[in-house]
Amino acid sequence: MDTLLTDVRYAARKLASTPGFTLVTALTLALAIGANTVIFSIINGVILRPLPLHTPERLVRVTTTNRGESNPSSVQDYLDYQAQSKRVARMAAIDRTTMNLTGIAEPTRLRVMRTSGNFWLLVGVQPAVGRGYTPDEERQSAQRVVVLSASLWRNQFGADPAVVGRTVMLDGNPYTVIGVAPKGFALGAEQDAYIPLVFTRDDLDPSNRGAHWLGVIGRLADGATAEQASQELATIAKRLEAQYPQSNTGFGAKVVPLREYMVGDVRTALLVMLGAVGFVLLIACANVANLLLVRATARETEMAVRAALGAGRAQMIRQLVTESVLLALVGGALGLVVALWGVDLLVALSPVDLPRIREVRVDGRVLAFTAAVAIGTGLLFGLIPALQASRPNITGMLKEGGRGGGARRGTQRLRSTLVVSEMALAVVLLVGAGLLIKNFVRLLDVNPGFRSEQVITYNITIPETKYQRVPQLRAFVAELVDRMRRVPGTKSAAAVLGLPMGRTMFRTVLDVVGQPKDPPGQRKAVDVAVATPNYLTTMSIPLVRGRAFTDQDRREAPQVVLINETAAKRYFPNQDAVGNKILIGWTETDSTMPNNERQMGGEIVGVVGDVHRMGLNREVTPEVYLPFDQTPVRDLSIVIRSSAEPAAVLAAAKAQLHDLDPEIPPYELRPLADVVSESVSRPRFYMLLLGGFAAVALALAALGIYGVISYAVSQRTRELGIRIALGATRDQVTRLVLGQGLTLSLAGLAIGIAAAFYLTRLLASLLFGVQAFDPATFAGVAVVLLGVAALASYLPARRAARVDPVVTMRAE
Repeated sequence: MDTLLTDVRYAARKLASTPGFTLVTALTLALAIGANTVIFSIINGVILRPLPLHTPERLVRVTTTNRGESNPSSVQDYLDYQAQSKRVARMAAIDRTTMNLTGIAEPTRLRVMRTSGNFWLLVGVQPAVGRGYTPDEERQSAQRVVVLSASLWRNQFGADPAVVGRTVMLDGNPYTVIGVAPKGFALGAEQDAYIPLVFTRDDLDPSNRGAHWLGVIGRLADGATAEQASQELATIAKRLEAQYPQSNTGFGAKVVPLREYMVGDVRTALLVMLGAVGFVLLIACANVANLLLVRATARETEMAVRAALGAGRAQMIRQLVTESVLLALVGGALGLVVALWGVDLLVALSPVDLPRIREVRVDGRVLAFTAAVAIGTGLLFGLIPALQASRPNITGMLKEGGRGGGARRGTQRLRSTLVVSEMALAVVLLVGAGLLIKNFVRLLDVNPGFRSEQVITYNITIPETKYQRVPQLRAFVAELVDRMRRVPGTKSAAAVLGLPMGRTMFRTVLDVVGQPKDPPGQRKAVDVAVATPNYLTTMSIPLVRGRAFTDQDRREAPQVVLINETAAKRYFPNQDAVGNKILIGWTETDSTMPNNERQMGGEIVGVVGDVHRMGLNREVTPEVYLPFDQTPVRDLSIVIRSSAEPAAVLAAAKAQLHDLDPEIPPYELRPLADVVSESVSRPRFYMLLLGGFAAVALALAALGIYGVISYAVSQRTRELGIRIALGATRDQVTRLVLGQGLTLSLAGLAIGIAAAFYLTRLLASLLFGVQAFDPATFAGVAVVLLGVAALASYLPARRAARVDPVVTMRAE
C-alpha cells in the first residue's frame, strides 16, 4: 500500500508539472467517458433496471400472434388462455383509455388503465395510500372505484391522504377513490388512474371473438420459464383455431418477458449507440496513447537514468501505468460532470414514446460503470506506452549527454498503427451516421398523403352519461364542428376517429356483398376511420374517384363508405370499386334493425388517396372511411385548417368548446405538423446521437493524423533540410509529407469500410428505404474522410516545406 501511495504521489507531481498535457488529455477522456456514461445511463434505465414490481422477472406479456406479429387478444381468447394455462399461474387483462375528470376547477383529461380485479395482486404492488381493488369490484353491479397515480394525487388533490373515500367524476360517472399508487409506478407509459375493467355483454358475446383489443399480462408458475409458457400458449391457440376456425384461423399466442416486451425494438438501437460511443472511447484512447508515446520519447533520458540507478522494468511500468490510470480517473471525474448534464439533456430531447425514459438517472450502477471505464481506459492507453518507455537505450541516452534520443522506428510504427485504427473506427461511425441521416431524409421525403401545414388538431371524448342518445351525440358534434368553422382564419373544419400518425382507429375484416366469403385465415383486413363531411378537404386528402361524404349521408339514408386506393387495388383488382357494397366486422345496437343490430358498411361511393396512417416508415394498409352521422363515435380528433397563427387558433377553438360544454376538456392541442414531426422523433433521435458520435470521432481522428504527421516532421527536419538543399522543391516536400498522411488514411479507410460492411447490418431494423450497404453513403464517407485527412496532413506538410536548410544545418 505504501508503494502504491508513493507511485500515486509521484504520478500526481509529474502530471502537475505538465499542466497543458494533463488538461488536454483529461478533457479528451472526459468527453469520451462522459458520452459512454450518458448512453449507459439510458441503457441502465430502459433495459437493465428491474421493473418496480414484485419479482418482475416472473411477469410476462401474453400476446396473440398473426403472421409473426404480436397483436392484442380478444376477450374470449383471454378467458380461454386464463382457464387452460398451467404455466402462467395468473393472468390479468389491461386496456388503456382516457377519461374526463370533472367536478374540479378545470376539467382534465386523464390517462386511465382499466385492469382486471386481480391486477394489484398479480404485479405485487401495494398502493402507497389506501388499497387496490379486488376481483369482486370488476363485476357490473359493483360500486365504481379508482386508484389514483401519485402524480395526479399530488397535482390535483394536494397529496391529501383524506382523498381516500372521496368521490370523483370520470366521464360523468361517480368513482370512489380507494387508493393511491406508489410514486414511479407504471406499466409502460405513465397513467393517471387505474379502474377495474368491467366486461360488457357485447365484450362477452361469443360472436365478438374476432375483436382483438385487450392486453394481457401474467405471472409465471413456480418453476416455469417464459419459453415453456410460450409453447403451452401456442398449443392452446392451436386448439382454439380448430374450435373457432372462422375467427381464430392463422392466430397463435406467445409469452414474452414483460420487461422485454416493454422495451421492444429500442434495445437494438440503444445497444448500437453503446457500441458507437465505445468506438469514440477507443479513438480517444488511441489519441491519448499517441500523446503518451511522444511524452515517453521526451522522458527517455529520465528512464535511462532510473534504469542505470537500478530501477527494474516492472517498477517503471508500474509507475507509468499509475500515471495513466490517475490521468484517466481525472478524466472520468470530469466525464461524470459531463454525464450529469448530458443525461438531463438527452432525456429532454428523447422521444416521448421511448419506454422508461423518465426512469433514467445516474445511480450507483452508473457510477460503478464510470469508474470501471476510467480504470480500464487508463490501462488500455497507458500500458503500451509504458512498455515502450520502460526499455530505454541506456548507453545511447547517456552518451548524448541527457539531450534525449530520437524516435525509434518501432515507436513510430506503433503511433502510425494507432492512427490507422482511429481512422478505421471513424469510418464505421461515419458510415452508420450517414445511413441514419439518409434514412431520415428519405422519411421526410415520404408523401404522408395529406397536408399538415396550417392544420390545428385536438382530441375530445364525449361522455355517454351526458350524450347517451345518438341524436344528442350527432347534434353536439355538428354544433362543435360548426363553431370551429367560425374560428378566425378557418377555411374548413371536421371531426375524425383515426387521425393519421398513430391515432385511434381499429382493424376488422371486410366482405364484399355478392361475393363468397373468404375462407378463414384469408379474410380481407381493413383499418376503419370515421369522419364528418369536409374531412378530406380539411386534410387535403385527394378524392381519386367518386364523391366524398356530404350532409345528406345521415343515419336515415342508405349506408355509404369510402375506401383508399390500396384497398381498391388489393380487393377490387381489374374493376372499379365504386358502386360495390361491402360489410365490415362491426355491429352496433339499433332498435330499428332486425335482431336490434346494425352491421357497418355500405355502398362504396368514392376512392380516396392513400395516407400513411401509422407513420411515415410504415406501409399503407387498406382503409375504410365511414360517415360520422351513420356511425357516431365518442372519441374524436377535431381538425381545423386555418391561415391564422396556431396559438390563436388553439385558444379560440378551446374557448368555443368550453362555451359549448365546459365539462369536456380538449387534450393534445397542437399543430398537425407537430404530430407528423413526432412520428419521426425516434429516427431523428438516433440520427442525432450517432451523428454526434461520428463528428467527435472524425475530429479526434483528424487530430491523431495531425499529431503523428507533425511529430514526424519535427523528427525529419534535418532530412527535409538536406532534401531542399539538394534541390527538392517545396511542392515535392509537401507531397512527400501529404503522402505519408494519406497513406495512413487509406489504410484506415480500407479496414474501416470492410468492418462497416458487416457492422452496419446491425442498423438494418432502423432503416427505411435504405440498404445497410449503400454505395453512395460509403463513397461519401470515403471522400469526407480523405478530405479531412488531407487537411490534417497539409498543415504540417506546409510547415515542412518552409524548412530553411541553412538554419537546419547550422543547428546540427
